[in-house]
Amino acid sequence: MSNLGVRLKAYRDKLSLSLSQVNKEVGITNSRLSKMERGKIECPPAEDLKKLASLYHVSVIDLYIDVGYLETSDIEEYQQVFHGVSTLDAEEKEYIQELIDLLNRKRVQ
Repeated sequence: MSNLGVRLKAYRDKLSLSLSQVNKEVGITNSRLSKMERGKIECPPAEDLKKLASLYHVSVIDLYIDVGYLETSDIEEYQQVFHGVSTLDAEEKEYIQELIDLLNRKRVQ
């Protein structure tokens, strides 16, 4: 079983979801998800991983790294910039985004 498969199975088990329940929620067939969890599908579609990450309430980035769509080095720059962002509330995040948009508009002018 691949690292990704182990992770997907653990997330599903933690939420006590059956294959059929996942299928109803995100539209991934029982067979396909079972194959992902057993490592029989080595590179599942990115869209499937995105759906599962949302359902399981986990980071899609971690799943993309597990499957090889991203390397840790691909996101190092962003990790430093966004360190601690999870502690901000929605209003604070919106304010920061407005500042980023303002700085980007200044560059274009």
